[in-house]
Amino acid sequence: MPHIRKRNLQGLLVKSLRFSSIVGLFGHRQVGKTTLCEGLAQNYLTFDRKEILDQGLYSPEALIRSNAGQPLVIDECQLAPPIFPALKEWVRTHKKPGQFLLTGSVRFSSRKAIRESLTGRIVNWELLPMDLSESHSAPLPNAVPRLLSSKDMSCQLSMASYFSEKTFLLALNQGGLPGIFAVRDTAVRRQRFETQIETLLERDLRLLIQTSLDFRVLRNLLSVFAARQAEPIELTEVSRATHISVPALRRLISALESMFVIRIVATEGTRQRPVLFFEDQGEASHLTGENREPLKNMTRFLFSFIRQQWVYRPELQGTLFQFRNRGGAFVPLALRTKQGILGFIPMLDEVPGRHELASAQSFIANYSSARCLFIHQGKTDRLLGKEMRIVPLGHLV
Repeated sequence: MPHIRKRNLQGLLVKSLRFSSIVGLFGHRQVGKTTLCEGLAQNYLTFDRKEILDQGLYSPEALIRSNAGQPLVIDECQLAPPIFPALKEWVRTHKKPGQFLLTGSVRFSSRKAIRESLTGRIVNWELLPMDLSESHSAPLPNAVPRLLSSKDMSCQLSMASYFSEKTFLLALNQGGLPGIFAVRDTAVRRQRFETQIETLLERDLRLLIQTSLDFRVLRNLLSVFAARQAEPIELTEVSRATHISVPALRRLISALESMFVIRIVATEGTRQRPVLFFEDQGEASHLTGENREPLKNMTRFLFSFIRQQWVYRPELQGTLFQFRNRGGAFVPLALRTKQGILGFIPMLDEVPGRHELASAQSFIANYSSARCLFIHQGKTDRLLGKEMRIVPLGHLV
């Protein structure tokens, strides 16, 4: 399968370039930022090249001046902090939309130079790993927005033509990074994952924080995190498993989230320890091997492969969280939007059991305008009143 596909974010990028002088595109290393930008602007510079980086560090004003006049992509812009005040001054005196498209594999908000120079002058977008619709050249799905806008969740949903047990497992094992997931040779794909992880830990991480921990220790930390996705983060337990101090773990978690390797998700209810997910499930599977926990696999899939439906629809203002309480109620993923709250409860059977029903009822009682989906991999699609619905996973993607 060719890995060059139209990305669901492209339309929003094009619109942003029509009214903002500077547009930022950030995301995981190898998520496809460069390929997407090259299709939008022909003038391209990357700070991965030493001679260009030196210009960005030591003569940023001259670099901007010599490349002005047409849309300019500056790739890995976070590597040259002096470029940001120079950009600020340029767009102050040259007020024209669509001049610069900046990309980075570090969260812009985590870098002080960017915050101070470009606040109010840049429109930022995050490029997520490919979902199934992108890898199969299909439109951005809208099942989740339709469920949120439906008064009683009775909207008609249908099975995505590209969804099957095979695509489900492939998505978890191969992820959504364009240059990796489409590689058919298993050995080559594994090598690309390993090279990616080495670059993340040996180069990118050390550009963000100072650490004397060697690669093996850091890789083991990623493996521990990958095995504990969707579980409360217990730093003392992670410290024992990795031999890394708790203060160092806090710094590493912050850095790894800034690099789009992991995502911290808040937990609400009476038990509020946050949980984490890997941004790309292919990386997680590479680190842990085959995962034999079907409910966790469904939760991982839901996190990674339906997010585009609200992230790329900014009017929804969607935020993910997990719900737990001391009574045992558990909703692994929930989405808060302007239109209401929607909980996702994966299950092995096509009919919710006593615990799933009790969890949904506790969740709905805890929030106004909350509803809940019971998600399975069969065919049953049935309403359970106005606030609950049984739905096949393939209807959501």
